[in-house]
Amino acid sequence: MIPSNEVLPGGVSSGARALGVLDGRDFVVASSKGAWLTDTYGTRFVDYGMAMGANLLGHADPAVVEACIAALRSGSMPGFSNDQESRAADALVRIGGERVTRATFTTTGTEAVQLAIRAARGKTGRQLVAKTVGGYDGWLDNVRFGLVESPETERTNTRPVQLDVTLLRVNDMNDLDELFREYGNDLAAILIEPILGNTACLVPTPEWIARLNALCAQYGVKIISDEVMAGLRTGFGLVADTIGLNADYVSMGKAIGTGVPVAALLGTQDAFSVFADGSVPRFGTYHGNPLVCAALIATTDFLSTADYQTGLFDYGAKMRAGIVEAYKAEGLSVCTAGFDAVFSLWFTETPPATYDAAMAALNPTASRLNYEALRRNGVIALPSPWGRYFASFSHGAEELEVTLAAFRAAAASVAEAKCV
Repeated sequence: MIPSNEVLPGGVSSGARALGVLDGRDFVVASSKGAWLTDTYGTRFVDYGMAMGANLLGHADPAVVEACIAALRSGSMPGFSNDQESRAADALVRIGGERVTRATFTTTGTEAVQLAIRAARGKTGRQLVAKTVGGYDGWLDNVRFGLVESPETERTNTRPVQLDVTLLRVNDMNDLDELFREYGNDLAAILIEPILGNTACLVPTPEWIARLNALCAQYGVKIISDEVMAGLRTGFGLVADTIGLNADYVSMGKAIGTGVPVAALLGTQDAFSVFADGSVPRFGTYHGNPLVCAALIATTDFLSTADYQTGLFDYGAKMRAGIVEAYKAEGLSVCTAGFDAVFSLWFTETPPATYDAAMAALNPTASRLNYEALRRNGVIALPSPWGRYFASFSHGAEELEVTLAAFRAAAASVAEAKCV
């Protein structure tokens, strides 16, 4: 028999999934439930990867599972218009509030972002899109540009352009003004994550967002808020609204389906006019099928009435404070960046506010030792120094106790290495 890692390169279909061997043991999940993963050795771990943020309610949420079973029994792929699709769209636009009132489904977040770019170009008649340095907006070639530590993120005298996509630097006012001086009349859209998860939760400042809103309005440039990762993590509404970003289009995925592959593009009525009149095409066999729509409806039914503060934010706040205390007990200063529902750990006293500051603050050795100690002590997190911790509604007192004990062990390991 051919080894599985040859049939399936690296044993995975997405490079972000493989955690690799630690202490002679690989990490392969056998089952997942609530906030816990069980590996093929039968060992249980508190999970903070949470499917890169998809499982906001937790793994295998009972209401979502039952809704999906019912959809499967009724036929998961009729291939034509189905009665779940419009119900799911109505549920989804409740997140958008009074301004963002239109929606269309895709299957992945990458597709949702690409559809937003296509729509913005159709609406404005322009081609150029500017995305943020360090932002992750899908894995297709045009937006797989400007990722953390890539050559094009380095400062030069020339702004890089690739496949009609250029870059801007979050929280850098001079760079923002210069972008619009150079390309304002050529820009179709600004593509931005309201929290840059793959840049260790860099959050745009209110002043920078206000300037971006004003310049986009002045030059007729559309704003795409990529909320595939961060969506629904600041409450039952758009993260763009939380930070004051005047989005025309909002790409969503992951958390809207609680572990079922569904994504969507939301937008204002005006921004969606290119779909209504047919000038911008939309296709996709799996988009809006009954199975994923059932998962979305069950998810939004819960979240629309959930107490985010006691059910999610309080847990994240206690965890963040506990991490800082664990390292303080070892004489080390660390901090966290982001929101209580999704945050990153920095081995600095204050979180960096720009990509350049983040690069300077990066500590791969401390990040690796922290991750390894967590894994040895029953906690799974993302191993990258740019990684995030995703809390969920399924995390509770038991999980917090295990987590903070693991962080105390991690802090001791990092302190012993003298790498901070």
